[in-house]
Amino acid sequence: MPRAFFSLHRLLSLPFPSRLFLLAFLCCLAAARPASAQMTLLVPSQPGIEAPAKAKEEQKKNTAEQNAVQAPAKAAPEAVQPPKPQDGAGKAKQQADGQIPATPDAAKAVEAAGRNATVPVSADAANDEGELQTPPISEEVDVLISMMRPFRHEGLPMDMPQLFAVLRYDDNTPVKDGVLQPERHDLLGDVEEIRYLDQKAWGANVALSRPGLYQFIIEARPWWDAARDRFVQHYVKTTLPVYGVERGWELPVGQRFEIQPLTRAFGLTAPALFSGRVLFNGKPLDNAPVRMARINTDKQNAPTPWHEELAARTDGEGRFAFVLNQPGWWCCAATAAGDPLKGPDGQPKPLELGALFWLYVDGATAEARKR
Repeated sequence: MPRAFFSLHRLLSLPFPSRLFLLAFLCCLAAARPASAQMTLLVPSQPGIEAPAKAKEEQKKNTAEQNAVQAPAKAAPEAVQPPKPQDGAGKAKQQADGQIPATPDAAKAVEAAGRNATVPVSADAANDEGELQTPPISEEVDVLISMMRPFRHEGLPMDMPQLFAVLRYDDNTPVKDGVLQPERHDLLGDVEEIRYLDQKAWGANVALSRPGLYQFIIEARPWWDAARDRFVQHYVKTTLPVYGVERGWELPVGQRFEIQPLTRAFGLTAPALFSGRVLFNGKPLDNAPVRMARINTDKQNAPTPWHEELAARTDGEGRFAFVLNQPGWWCCAATAAGDPLKGPDGQPKPLELGALFWLYVDGATAEARKR
């Protein structure tokens, strides 16, 4: 069988239309690169904290005692309603410009969300409700905030986010006017500049004083993507179960743009199904592009760029689903258009919003959880 090869002489001897087609084909091959999507990383140093055996027994005993005390006084449970996130072009523009942070709102029902939601309150406010408190613990977790390209395992410099907070749920989280009210702690003041993958990043050591389901959320500052001639801004969240508490994992937090998990995002073993819903201003977003990318810590090669991430579109109710076939940290990212911002040349430029959700999938052998 004759060998196939290309040379300049052979190329020039081809008819002009054939040369043009071949050159275009070769240019496409040269331009094919691994996925280089930038994603804002928000992950704890461990995806969950289990209680010691003795603490588990005490926790069961305390829960039983609290249930016995609360049972006579309990009324019919209130229906939990989803929040009404901040909307309006003017307010969204201010948030994108960094003039005001997008914080989760106390809100009424949102017609199309169809899920439970939360209204965060301070720990002191929650205590004032007279709820029985879970026993204190002494744990801590390091939270990493960075910009990266997951498949390449490549870091990128990142400015400090304009919002960083944590919401805590447990079995005693009160319901007021039909809305769950978890404790909220703002953590932006605890953030310190660090280095991650040889790039500027941010980290915080967070003390965990009580068992609960912790939802960490950040709102990044809009940044200019010169290669795509647009601004980009990410709304990011992740969950951390502490001492076996899972209440609240499916609840949206009221971010302007967010991913609401419909599959519990912890305790997963590859291959695992993960499903969710994309919410924009509290309403399901249909036909939205959604991708799943894994941090490629072992630097595996992919046969094609399409193998570097998973991609889908939401249905009419904003739902999507993926099968995560490998262990590690995965990022689920949806995109939508925001209000234009003034670009470097003084002209309005597009703003691309990203809703990101980070989760960890264990392997069958429960290897070390790298990030």
